[in-house]
Amino acid sequence: MKIRARRVASNQLQIPFGRLLIAVVVPAYNEAAVLAESLKSLSTVVSSDHIYVVSDGSTDQTARIAKASVPNVLALKKNRGKAGALKALITKFRLTRRYDYIFFFDADTRISREFLKRVRRMLVDEKPALLVGTVGSGRNGLISAYRAYEYGFSHFFYKNAQNAMGTIVVAPGCASVYRSDVIDALDFTNHTLTEDLDLTMQIHHRRLGRIVYCPQATVATQDPATFSDYWKQINRWNTGFWQNFFLHKLYQPNRKINLEVLLLVADVGLWLVILALAAVHPLVILKLYGLSLLISTSLGVATVALTGQFWALPYAPLFGFFHLINLSSLIYSLFRATVRGRQPLSWQKVSRYALSQS
Repeated sequence: MKIRARRVASNQLQIPFGRLLIAVVVPAYNEAAVLAESLKSLSTVVSSDHIYVVSDGSTDQTARIAKASVPNVLALKKNRGKAGALKALITKFRLTRRYDYIFFFDADTRISREFLKRVRRMLVDEKPALLVGTVGSGRNGLISAYRAYEYGFSHFFYKNAQNAMGTIVVAPGCASVYRSDVIDALDFTNHTLTEDLDLTMQIHHRRLGRIVYCPQATVATQDPATFSDYWKQINRWNTGFWQNFFLHKLYQPNRKINLEVLLLVADVGLWLVILALAAVHPLVILKLYGLSLLISTSLGVATVALTGQFWALPYAPLFGFFHLINLSSLIYSLFRATVRGRQPLSWQKVSRYALSQS
């Protein structure tokens, strides 16, 4: 794709090795508690003229806060879901015609000052279909500590390996930069709970271009404050995973990306087999949990140390508990996805709190 050099507004994103136009899109549904700080964070790295917010039928002050912060706001009266809201925003402002790349950003997220500086050279030089950044966690107790480990492990090990093999499974909705012509080729009407996984799979299966990972492009997203919200969030993510698993027929080992997904599923399946065997011999359960605790603690200590998240180290012995919760959620979500299928489901948001507390 030839990088376009068109003027969108008086403020352009100038870079020393070329000119690149990037729009930032922020879908928001009842995000009054966090939106102002997120937009303030964004405004430190990109002109507000290039920030676009859609309030998806919000019933709080989300739309008002957005309009007070940036000039480009679409306030939908009826809730369309995250994917539908994104599509409405992109269409309303004709973003794919006016920009080279579109950066998807969540309303509960803060961006690092170096984000665009880190990604723009890759965008100009490699012209990927999609660029994926690194998601980090806030410092807000046990759940955030586990997330620091989970995000750190998935990015440091999985994302780097998947990047080398060309099999990045999911582009997070809060840190992904799409090429404009790719956006035009995607279907936003699949009604899954994880639109980011859906769009990523479409790029792979339709052979729309390379998906690349930029480790230094970081954002920090808000973690659930309670175990109830944690359970709700992972159920949404896991239900969305299973929806996409069947929607895109990822169970068929006929593509490289499908094989990568099947390897991830096989890892979960192995744990389920072990648990089933342990149920036959109850005493094995304690040994199994002890082994799981040892492995998760060791991996947790190594990961948070390698990623510099030393504040999370005291929580490492509790990470095995989350592993069991996540396995339980995967089983429950499989049933939920097969029962609900492709029916449109709500945002299923967790409770927000002021970003200054995270």
